[in-house]
Amino acid sequence: MKPSSPPEHALARPRARSRVPALLLGAGMALIGWYLIQRTLGLYPGIFMDEWYYSKMARLTPLSEAAVPSYLYLLVFGASSGCGPGFLDCVRIGNALFHVGAAPFLYLVARRVLPAPLACTVALLALLLPLNLYTSYFMPESMYFFGFALLAWVALAGVAWRAWVHALLAGAVLGLMSLVKVHAVFLLPALCVYLVLASRARDPQAAAGAWIGRGLGAAALAALAAAAVKLLLGWLLAGEAGLTLFGAFYSAGASSASQHGILSRLLPASVSARGHAMGLAVLLALPLAALLHALVRPVTHRAGNPLGLLAVFTALMLGSALGLAVMYTASIASDGPLEGFRLHSRYYSFALPLLLIVGAAAAGREAREAQDQATRPAFLAQALIALVLAGLLALAWTRLPGFDPRITDGPEFTALVKRDHPVIALFALQALLLALWLGYRRAAAWGYLLLALPLALYVTDVEVRTYLGHLRTAPPADRAGIAARARIPPAERSATMIVANGADLFRTQFHLDHADMILLDLPDGAPIEAYRLPTAARWLVAVGRHPLPTGMVPALADDAFTIVKLPRPARSLVGEFVFNVAPGPGRLVEQADGLSNVEGWGRWSEGRLVRLHFARPLPARLTVVLTAGAFGPNTGLPFILRAGQAETPFRLAWEAREVVLDLDTDGRQQTLVIEVPQPQRPSELGNSTDTRLLGISLTRLRIEARKPAD
Repeated sequence: MKPSSPPEHALARPRARSRVPALLLGAGMALIGWYLIQRTLGLYPGIFMDEWYYSKMARLTPLSEAAVPSYLYLLVFGASSGCGPGFLDCVRIGNALFHVGAAPFLYLVARRVLPAPLACTVALLALLLPLNLYTSYFMPESMYFFGFALLAWVALAGVAWRAWVHALLAGAVLGLMSLVKVHAVFLLPALCVYLVLASRARDPQAAAGAWIGRGLGAAALAALAAAAVKLLLGWLLAGEAGLTLFGAFYSAGASSASQHGILSRLLPASVSARGHAMGLAVLLALPLAALLHALVRPVTHRAGNPLGLLAVFTALMLGSALGLAVMYTASIASDGPLEGFRLHSRYYSFALPLLLIVGAAAAGREAREAQDQATRPAFLAQALIALVLAGLLALAWTRLPGFDPRITDGPEFTALVKRDHPVIALFALQALLLALWLGYRRAAAWGYLLLALPLALYVTDVEVRTYLGHLRTAPPADRAGIAARARIPPAERSATMIVANGADLFRTQFHLDHADMILLDLPDGAPIEAYRLPTAARWLVAVGRHPLPTGMVPALADDAFTIVKLPRPARSLVGEFVFNVAPGPGRLVEQADGLSNVEGWGRWSEGRLVRLHFARPLPARLTVVLTAGAFGPNTGLPFILRAGQAETPFRLAWEAREVVLDLDTDGRQQTLVIEVPQPQRPSELGNSTDTRLLGISLTRLRIEARKPAD
C-alpha cells in the first residue's frame, strides 16, 4: 500500500497572488541598501589585522598563498582591485548587495509560517540587525550571511523536493559557504541531523526505521556534496593548496588549541556561554521563548505544521554556531585577562533572523490555532521557560557589565553594558513581555515586534553609528599610509620599511597596498636605531614620534608620521654564509664555537658566547648584515657583537630579522663574537624538554666593506 503523503501546504507555502509584498520587499531592500552604502562610503578601515589580511589575500597575492581557505570570497572581492585606490568602497558596496540580497530568501523562509505582509516586515527588520555593521569591513561576514539565508531556504523548502535533490543542494550550498568562511564546516553536523529529521516530515506515516534510514542516506549525501564542492572548487581556484579543510592559519590554531585539555576549557566555556545567554535574553527574550516553546510542544511537530522544521533547523544551526563561539573564546581565554570575557557573536549572528521568524510566528494568524487548551504540563513547561529567561535577564542586569563586549566582536551586545534610559527600558520591557507571554502568547509576540524589537534595534544602531562616526576621521597610521602611497612609486613599495606600534603597522600597509614590506614594531617615542634599517630598504615610513638616526633627513613629516628616502649604502660584498650548513674550508666561516646542531632554517646558539672564525681578516670598515632572532627572555635585551676591541650592541625580536651592524677594526681580526644576554633552557620555561642553553637563532650572515667617507 502506498504511504500517505502530507498535504502540499505542509511542505511548501502557497505563493500569494498579490504582488504588493514583493514590491514592498524590493523597495525596502533598496532603501536599506542605500542606507548601508551611504553610511559606510568614505570610512577608514576598522579591524586590524583582519581587513589587511583579507585585502592582501584577495587582491595582492595568488589564491594558492591564502592563509585561510575563503577562496570563493577572495575570488569575488578580488575584483575590487579594478576600483584602484577606492577599492575599499567597492568592497563595501559589494557587502551591502550581499547583505540585502539575503532578504528574498529570508522572506521565503518566513512565508512558510507567516502571512505575506508580516513575512516581508520580518525579512526587512532582519536586515537592520546589528550584523549589518560588517558591511563596513573588508571581511566575508556579509557574503556568509547571504549564503546562510540561501541554505535556510534550501533546507526548509527542499522538504517538498526529492530527497536526493534536497540533500545534494543543501550540501552544495554548505560547501560554497565553507569557501566564504571555513566556519561553515561546523554547521555540517547540524545540517545532517536536520536532514534525518526532515525525512520524517516527507513521510510521517513511515516506520521509524524507514525514515531514519532514508534520513541517514540524505545526510551522507549532503556531507559528500559539501566535501566535493569545497575540495573540488578549492582545487580549481587555489590548486593543491585548496585541498585543505581549514587552511594554514586555522590548522595552526587548531594544533595550538589541542595542547590544552577539554577540562581546562570547561570553566572559561561556561563563563562565555553565560555571557552570550544573558545578552541574547536582553535582546531576544520573546523569540527565544517562542523557539523553546515550539521545540517542546508536541503540536509543533505534527505533520503539516511547518513551524516544527523551522524551529528544529533554527535550534540546530544557532546551537552549533553559538557552541563554536563559546569554544573559541574558551580556547583564547588564557591569552589575556579580558579574552575570556569577550562576546564573539559574529560567529552566530547570521542565524538570528531565523529566531526573529520563529518569534513572529506566534503573532501570525496561524498562532490562533495554537492557542489550544492549556494542560497543566504544558503550562509548567511554559512557566519554566519564562522563569529561565527572566533569570537570565536579572543576571544580565548585574553581571553583563563584567564582560568585555567589543563592537567588532559582537555589535549586538556593546550597548547592553550601559545603564542609560533606553537600555533600562529594554530590560523592563522584556521582563513585562515575558510575564504577558505566560497568558497571552500572541499579544506578547506582537508587543515584541512593535515595541521591544524596534527599541533593541535603536539601542544597537546608536552604538553602531557612533562607532562608524569615529571611522570618518583618519588615524595617524592611515594618514601615513595615504601620504606614503602618494609619494612612494609602486615599484619601490616592496623596499619600504614601516615603523609603528602594533596594529598601526597593518593600517599603514593597508593604504600602501603592497603585500611585501618590512615591518618593525616599536612603541611610540622609541628611537629608530640605524642597525634596524635593512640593506634592501629604500623608504622609511615611521608612524608616531620616533627619533631618526643621525644625519637622516625626512622627505615628508608632520606631528603624526615621518617619511624618509633612504640613501643607498656605499658598501661592497665580501662574502655570505648561511647557517643551515656547517662551517668548513672554502666557506666564509671556517669554524664556529657556541652553536648547536644544524637545522633546516639555521642554528641556535648554545651558551653565552658564539665565536665565528673566518679564513681571511675582516675589513677594517666592517659591516655585518645578520639575519637572526632572539629566544625567550632574550627578546629585546642587548646582544653584543665584537671584533677585537670594537663592539656594538643590538636588540632582536623573536622572529628572525635582518640587522646591519657597523664596526671599525684594525683590519686584522678574523673572529666575530656574539655575546648572548641571558641564555635560557626551554625546559626551564615549562613548554619543552629541550635542555640546551639557547639565546639567538642565526639564519644568514653577510660580510660587507664600507667605502671610505669622501
